[in-house]
Amino acid sequence: MLKKLAQQEKDFLVLMDRGYISFNLIENCNRLKYCHYVMRSKSGDGAFKEIMAMSNHEYDVDLSCRVTSSHYYYVTHKDTEKFLHLILHKKHHYKAVRSKNTRDQRWDFEDMCDVRFRVCKFRINPPGSDDEWEVLITNLDRNEYPLARMKKIYHLRWGIETSFRELKYDLSGIQFHSKKDQFVYMEIYAHFAMYNAVSLSVIVSSKPYTQGKYQYQIDFKMACCIWRRYFSISDNSDKSFTQLLLDMAFYLTPIRPGRKDKRNLKVKLVVGFPYRLAA
Repeated sequence: MLKKLAQQEKDFLVLMDRGYISFNLIENCNRLKYCHYVMRSKSGDGAFKEIMAMSNHEYDVDLSCRVTSSHYYYVTHKDTEKFLHLILHKKHHYKAVRSKNTRDQRWDFEDMCDVRFRVCKFRINPPGSDDEWEVLITNLDRNEYPLARMKKIYHLRWGIETSFRELKYDLSGIQFHSKKDQFVYMEIYAHFAMYNAVSLSVIVSSKPYTQGKYQYQIDFKMACCIWRRYFSISDNSDKSFTQLLLDMAFYLTPIRPGRKDKRNLKVKLVVGFPYRLAA
């Protein structure tokens, strides 16, 4: 996908969550002429050791990590080279048949490579919070994109995260009723179509209620429930659709600026075919 975007010969910016970050991906982005990236990184366990060593202060620094796929070089130099990392790649294993538990990371470059990137660390919540700090890895120019602007770019992704949350839980996008992969894909595409339909109808249904302490907006989850009922009993007439919009406008929820909820980092698995849960 990145290479296809680079073939257009236009600058593009890719925002990535911390599940995508790896030396291989960073170096691929660095070598694409028109590619700019902002990757969210872990700051504690699981992060690069250079980032883990950073104290709780704001940072805007350039890092260069030496990556090698030679196990011998890593063993003989790890005590003398500070920023040395080993990539266990399958082409360097001596056994033709490997155990399924063998660690293997993708690496598309030379046996010895210096991976350079910029690290931005800044505070996103009040001091003492559990998720006080955020770390971004990028190749954007520091003069054009200072730390304050990087915070705004980081904030752009939260609209995407909110959309995925609504898709997964309000529309039951993690509950599938099919066993074959192609049928599961069909369910996913159907959820995408329903999400777009509900989102557009919420926008055009009515003006938000603004009287009182808070501004109000239509509750998205209740709008999803109304759309399900509409599909089961509607005759697809304009009158029924108008009634749908009026029903959605009845369910309002207050907009509370500055409200923060604790991040739930617990992994939630997909509810598969055997459970037959209604979506």
